[in-house]
Amino acid sequence: MKLHSNRIYTPKGPMAGVLTVEGGKITAFAENTTDPEAIEYGDQRIIPGIFDTHNHGTCGYDITNKNAPHEKQIASVKGYLKGLASQGTVNIFPTVCDPDSIRAVAEVAKEGDQDGATILGIHSEGPWLNRTGEKGIRTGWPEVSMETAHAMVEAGGGWLRLVALAPEIPGMDPIIEYFLSQGITVAAAHSDNNYKQAMAAYAKGISVATHTGNVMTDLHHRDIGGLGAALTNENVTCEVICDGLHICDEMLGIYFKVKSTDKFMMVSDCTALSGAPVGKYEGIFEGMALNVTPEGFVLTDTGRLCGSSQPVLFDIGNLVNNVGIPLETCLKMACLNPCIKYGFADRKGTIEVGKDADLVVISDDYQAQVTYAEGRKVYDRSTEGKIFNADYLNR
Repeated sequence: MKLHSNRIYTPKGPMAGVLTVEGGKITAFAENTTDPEAIEYGDQRIIPGIFDTHNHGTCGYDITNKNAPHEKQIASVKGYLKGLASQGTVNIFPTVCDPDSIRAVAEVAKEGDQDGATILGIHSEGPWLNRTGEKGIRTGWPEVSMETAHAMVEAGGGWLRLVALAPEIPGMDPIIEYFLSQGITVAAAHSDNNYKQAMAAYAKGISVATHTGNVMTDLHHRDIGGLGAALTNENVTCEVICDGLHICDEMLGIYFKVKSTDKFMMVSDCTALSGAPVGKYEGIFEGMALNVTPEGFVLTDTGRLCGSSQPVLFDIGNLVNNVGIPLETCLKMACLNPCIKYGFADRKGTIEVGKDADLVVISDDYQAQVTYAEGRKVYDRSTEGKIFNADYLNR
């Protein structure tokens, strides 16, 4: 298979030319040439496949419903992977928080090639989170159990790659040590730690800050908090949601002045409502109505954020158009940096000869037009249109 575009985003910058794909790999790139046998994309940009390491659902597919029958869990994961492809996400850490959901994702991962994004690992956000960081009201500590940690690793069958937790919860140190001993990255998440406490936690081997700036203590002139610790500790790689709502554009600009963009990973933190029509939805979460706004955000009736609904590709557009970050820098944060952090950069993250053919053809308004995962066409907007599982809204 050959692909031609006038704007292929390589490590050297955007270039015109023809990509040759064989056996799922990029085997050649001929600069400044055309080929009558190539699929013609003209001036449409071809970028590397996005790698989202924090995503709970999309397009009406919820992968966090641990109470669903196992067969339904499996079907949801497969639909989710297809939905991701329609949003330009090619590589993924499906993000769940219990052994049953971990097991379902691992089962699909073991099957290999899917009609959608590629599972590179599993992310468990929780179950040990500090709710104080959200509302300022302590609701009690979650039960810490080494048995649960063992069950999570067993359920993952080698696929569990990232666990996010609040390090200040009593009894967490042995849990952190256990996950690290299993080769699993640990992130600080939903934490009420101040600056010194956060720095002490990072010294224990925690190396990722979960959705930096959200559900952590803020910058203050007397204590720069968990946010300050994440931004100033060079051993920490920061997840960041760049939709312009979770973090305002002005603060995003500060982030990228304080810390090198080499140490950021763009994530979506999407839920199953990503891609849903504008409206108010009852019954998604018990006792809570959720509103999808015209901007595509998910809010409670009180205006509280309830997960994200915009994919990383949207966030790239926001950074380029509203924050002034070059597209090449955004692609580094969305595609390459997570590959470097989690050990996939030898075969993924950039458009180069020898790497996997993870490619996304995008429009000027940052919509995925065609998506390739390891050389397989897994989405084509011209024939498949917008993907959304309407049954999710009719529960």
